[in-house]
Amino acid sequence: MFDTLIRNGTVVDGTGRDSYVSDLGIKGGKITAIGDLSSSFAENTINAERMIVAPGFIDIHTHSDMPLLADPRAESQIRQGVTTEVIGNCGLSLAPCTDESRESMLDSKGYPELDTWNSYGELLEVMDKANIATNVVGLVGHGALRSVVMGLQAPRTATGEEVTEMVSLLEQSLEEGAFGMSTGLEYHPGKMAGFDELAALCRAVAKVNGFYATHSRNRDKRYFVGFGEAMDLARVSGVRLQISHVNPKYGRPEHAMRNTLQMIEWAREEGVDVAMDMMPTNWNFTSAMAQLPAWAYALPKNEFIDLLKSAEGRERLKVNPLPMWQLVVEERWEKIKLMSSFANKQYISWTIEEIAKEKGSTGWDVIFDLLLEEGDQHQGMVLTSEAFAEEDNQLALSSALCAIGSDTMALANDGVLKGRQLGYSGYNWTAKYMTQYLRDGKVIGLEEGIRRLTSLPASRIGLTDRGRLIPGAAADIVVFDLSRIKDNSSFTDPNVYAGGYEHVMVNGVFALNSGKRTPDHAGLVLRRN
Repeated sequence: MFDTLIRNGTVVDGTGRDSYVSDLGIKGGKITAIGDLSSSFAENTINAERMIVAPGFIDIHTHSDMPLLADPRAESQIRQGVTTEVIGNCGLSLAPCTDESRESMLDSKGYPELDTWNSYGELLEVMDKANIATNVVGLVGHGALRSVVMGLQAPRTATGEEVTEMVSLLEQSLEEGAFGMSTGLEYHPGKMAGFDELAALCRAVAKVNGFYATHSRNRDKRYFVGFGEAMDLARVSGVRLQISHVNPKYGRPEHAMRNTLQMIEWAREEGVDVAMDMMPTNWNFTSAMAQLPAWAYALPKNEFIDLLKSAEGRERLKVNPLPMWQLVVEERWEKIKLMSSFANKQYISWTIEEIAKEKGSTGWDVIFDLLLEEGDQHQGMVLTSEAFAEEDNQLALSSALCAIGSDTMALANDGVLKGRQLGYSGYNWTAKYMTQYLRDGKVIGLEEGIRRLTSLPASRIGLTDRGRLIPGAAADIVVFDLSRIKDNSSFTDPNVYAGGYEHVMVNGVFALNSGKRTPDHAGLVLRRN
């Protein structure tokens, strides 16, 4: 007797092996049998004939930290087959923190006080109580460590004593359940970190066999330096390295992706444990603030606002020795769109060039004007740009080491998260990947394509009981008709759920049943060891 029987499905087990038709038996939140179960009984039975039965998708790169506390339903993720999310990426995590840094993070993104915590263990306990729909794997953000030890947004290198304190705080967080650490080296305050600081932290992660996910220092003109630094850190520290969203950006040499794959292979031949993930899109995104020089982050709000109001201040803010986007350096405003804004929702999906024409202004002045109008929530204003070359995406996918991640967050088109965005395909990223690269484009085969969403990210994270359909594994399962999978996203209406996903189970409990969302939440906060 099983809790649930899935009958006659085409099993794509997550390992990359050929699919086969079989039944699955689920009991107590686990897969307990795979095979001919025609004589067995269950409380619930699904007829999966002509449908794919796969492990629940593991999103190796999300920013769902705040959204899951604000709205634990994770609607946009559940409705496209995602059952596990890795949070704390790009150096940004909600813990460890001081009361001041926690309140600053929430306020800058327009969230109310969601609860109170300081240590990483306390944050995980808060998430335990939040009744989340997806499983969660947590990383410690390097920016969070810096903020606690050095104060908010310190625009300088760390002293030896400060590095020692950061290492101690990281070790505590790893002991309390974090799976590893992330950096955002194109962002402030990560861009101010030196190699020795990062190496000391990576050694602490390596001691517990955690993994290090990095948003590298550069992915365009100096991609070789950015990725080379990441691999050198892994080489000297012994840490397991995950290069986040490896897609090279606008401004990169044409050979950048090819050379990056060569670098990774050479490093692995030397014994360096390195892999990567990519976003299945040609559009990237970041905060408008990321285009400004590092010193601007350290300014009190009133001083920053005063700079935005003056012509002289605006000229100073344009001078950024470590530019985030070459598109901004070249002022290619026709390729940059406003993606998220609290104060100017009417301009969302417009290019900066279009807004400038509407206002009779210039591109830079539009950015500054919009930031002014955002007020205290200016850090929540997000831009998106047509930055990734399709040939680079397909080349990245040719490597068996390339997992797929969203770089978005769990959202909902109703409730407290209504209207928020992080990436225009946030509601449809798995559908876009499945249709463009597996079903229609046939860049890689179905079985291998599913592996990139399941057992590959599980192995990088260090999860042994998820990502594969085998007896004893957690019953995180997605059932879908590949012919019906549909990417419903668009710039004008991005917050529309994906189509074609029929059933989603998290730890043996239906989150999506016959295409309809259930009220049941069975997600777990996973802890290292």
